Amino acid sequence: MAGVVDEDGKFEIEGNIKGLGLYQIRLGKNHRNAIPITPMPNDKLVINCNKRFFTTSPGLSGPSWSQAVNTYLKHMSVFKIAQDSLIKKQPSITEEEYYAILLKNKKPLTDFVIDRISKDPKNPANLLLAMELFPMTGFEGWNPAFLGVFKEVLTAFQSAYGDCPATKALNTQYSQLEMGYRQFEQIEKGEIPAPNFALNDVSGNRIELTDFRGKLVLIDFWASWCGPCRKESPNLVRIYDKFKNKNFTIVSVSLDDDAVKWKAAIVQDGLVWKNHVSDLRGWSSGMPGLYGFDGIPFTVLVNPDGKIIGRGLRGKALEDKIANFYSKKL
Repeated sequence: MAGVVDEDGKFEIEGNIKGLGLYQIRLGKNHRNAIPITPMPNDKLVINCNKRFFTTSPGLSGPSWSQAVNTYLKHMSVFKIAQDSLIKKQPSITEEEYYAILLKNKKPLTDFVIDRISKDPKNPANLLLAMELFPMTGFEGWNPAFLGVFKEVLTAFQSAYGDCPATKALNTQYSQLEMGYRQFEQIEKGEIPAPNFALNDVSGNRIELTDFRGKLVLIDFWASWCGPCRKESPNLVRIYDKFKNKNFTIVSVSLDDDAVKWKAAIVQDGLVWKNHVSDLRGWSSGMPGLYGFDGIPFTVLVNPDGKIIGRGLRGKALEDKIANFYSKKL
């Protein structure tokens, strides 16, 4: 659909939509100059705004969902400004500080979403608002009550709109959210076995994960060419020094494809533990598929029984997880 602005700054767009859903209105060819909308057939939407503020204050009115989208865009604008400022500070703050500020910045947006959904679960705007209930970085620290809020939206949509594409999409998203959180719970309870693997170390000796049964093992996936991995090295060294005498070890699995650079990085970063392994196949290694990750650094914490009790932890969050494991053993 397309419309042309007249000399008075007005335009009209008519078009057909297949049904209730999440759509966009864009001004011009710039994909960033767009806003999300959640129209139903026969909705008449009025937009009253300055072009400059279209994406932050579009002045929507008419359908039942318009005011919720207006408020959502205002909150999102404030959040994005805060995020831009936070990203600039990222090199000078710790990862824990970054995520603490991130959650604080997003809280007004999240609070609005929860309040708005609770007042009108079946409102079409919730197709957009419910997306903010997904975790930003992982389920560590995520509020499981959000799962119930999402379920409330899904139930209301099923009752109000039946088995339409929008409801089916919500159902799929809810299933993904529920499955992700249930898997997180299983990991927290130590119910998922860590897949075994066998790789060569720097001397060509074959090492298997099961060789370390009886120890708390941190599997660290990294590579010499990975800047964030190298930045995390001092934290790993500190954690290893702190817990190495408590039946703890690290198995570093490299996604390098150059043995010289791999071995040099181990020395340069002072990674003094002995268990450094790789098949030197880079991303063609079977490890990402085996452990389900698509970015590094990535960690997996395995208890002495060979069960996964943590995934994707770094810095203080990782150290606290290990310390908590030992405190429960006392």
